Amino acid sequence: MDVDGSPYRIVIHTVDKWRVFFNNSFDHLEPWQIVLYTLSWIFLIQWIRKIFKYEESLNLSKSLNSLLLNVPVVRKKYEESKENLQKKLEEKLFKFDTLKEFYKFLPDRGLMTSDIIGEAADYRAMSDLLFEKGRMNGSTFGDSDDNHMNLLVGVYRLFCFSSTSFPDVFPGVRKMEAEVVRMLASLFHGGPKSCGSFTTSSAESILLVVEAYRNRAYKNGIRKPEIIVSEGASIAFWEAAKTLGIRIVKLRVRKDTYDADIAAIKRAITRETCLIVASAPSPIFGTVDQIGDISQLALRYSVPLHVEASFLLPFMEQCDFIAPPFDFRVSGITSVTVDLDKYGFCPVQSSIVLWRDSEYLESQAFTDTEWPGGIYVSPTISDSRSGSQIALTWATMLYHGRHGYVEKTQEILDSSRVLLSKLRNEFDGLIQVLGDPTLSIITFVTGLHSKIPVHLLGDELNELGWNLTLQQNPDSLRICVCMNQTKDNVIDEFVSDVKKCIKKITAMMEENKVYEKTIPFYGLSSSFDVGYSMKDALPKLYLEAYYATPSAANRTMRTLSIEGRKLSQIIPSSSTLLSVFGFYLGILGLASFSLPNKELLLPPKEE
Repeated sequence: MDVDGSPYRIVIHTVDKWRVFFNNSFDHLEPWQIVLYTLSWIFLIQWIRKIFKYEESLNLSKSLNSLLLNVPVVRKKYEESKENLQKKLEEKLFKFDTLKEFYKFLPDRGLMTSDIIGEAADYRAMSDLLFEKGRMNGSTFGDSDDNHMNLLVGVYRLFCFSSTSFPDVFPGVRKMEAEVVRMLASLFHGGPKSCGSFTTSSAESILLVVEAYRNRAYKNGIRKPEIIVSEGASIAFWEAAKTLGIRIVKLRVRKDTYDADIAAIKRAITRETCLIVASAPSPIFGTVDQIGDISQLALRYSVPLHVEASFLLPFMEQCDFIAPPFDFRVSGITSVTVDLDKYGFCPVQSSIVLWRDSEYLESQAFTDTEWPGGIYVSPTISDSRSGSQIALTWATMLYHGRHGYVEKTQEILDSSRVLLSKLRNEFDGLIQVLGDPTLSIITFVTGLHSKIPVHLLGDELNELGWNLTLQQNPDSLRICVCMNQTKDNVIDEFVSDVKKCIKKITAMMEENKVYEKTIPFYGLSSSFDVGYSMKDALPKLYLEAYYATPSAANRTMRTLSIEGRKLSQIIPSSSTLLSVFGFYLGILGLASFSLPNKELLLPPKEE
């Protein structure tokens, strides 16, 4: 080849120059050393790549913050922020508990039934949930149906003490679970080999799914299995991966459509991939992934495909809506999870995991043939599941029937389309809907030319009684249209209140008020203005506040009665012990007793 006459002679001369340089640099090494050093560098680079790819704990900013906390000034600021955040959490969680009196001890004697029910009613009425007005979303999905409620009460009385652990003692519970699974398998077009299990939550269903595919991967010789999940999927997949100790490959959604990126999924598939996850719809963005295309990838690379599906999907076609591929009619799908406590309108803790073939169910179950108690088989995490929950789910599905579910699906989807149209057309670009929501979940942000903080908008709506979900990455608001949002004027009231809040925030911003970035917290309908490096401390503070039983500022003797109820705070002071002692002596008629402290109030005498 004539190098000097080649148009690429500069490139060829440069490559040859580097070739000579490397040969001269390593001419003192033997061939086996060059091979060994090369392999060592390859393994090191691969190890570093996986560390940065999978280890969530490896975060440079977190490490830097931990080092800065050793500085006294920074530590002081951190503690102040921590204390303020703790107060905000307690104010949020105890907002409607005015008495702040807690049972901290088991009563000596059982209380009267009427007293217990009365106090339970007081607990239920602690907050103005605005449930009946349709201002709650995503936490309650059904509507007030007295007939359905009476049915649930009657069925619960029949099965409240039944268990799935003893199918020969409670054969009716076994039969009801089998029927619920079969009805769901039929709705999702499972074949004769399809099967499944009833679980107590979507988190348990997903944990069982990940566990089953992990066990199959181990049998196939995969030592470190991975699952591919889009960032818009349920958080339960991250929880399951952390619990089971397997790797999770998180992929970003497409920024224009906010669904799973097919090309990214293809690039992420390796020999260690044991599962691909698709959402129908995404619980974050409300978009449905391209399950047909993902299925083709799964079949091509022989990787199982799981779909987290909505209970609305099987009824869409009967409501004259185009239903995307979502069930076992798609050949690549091997499992489906469905939450019945959402759009199945069953009591909370009702979920189903469905399998294409019983082989997967065997991988899901825990078995032990050598246990001294006998051969043990548990299809779910809970070894003893309440038969009442299965019975309530069974009764609810029979109560609604296909026709009832079709009617409710029609109402929900019609209301969702109305809300979607209003958000897109009535705000002049101030509101932007993310992606193209297919079902009932709509996520929106403030427009690009709008400087309104979307979390501030959510806080203002919360002040008006709207219970929305505040989200991050990106900052957004999510509304989940349920039956109560289908009532007259609820959608119009929501749109009107959004306009009012935008107008109010715009006026406030014109006054040059500064708003710091806030952090949303799942389950709470308002955001938090966290201080220095407090985002990582928020989970611990929340757990402490959630299980706290603080003392009331003004203590009463309400909980110290003849039934054995206890004070919310017991301080072994002389005045307190004296008053209690005198009170019981007075009840027993053994002595008349007067208190030196006139301000101490005794509880009323029992009749």
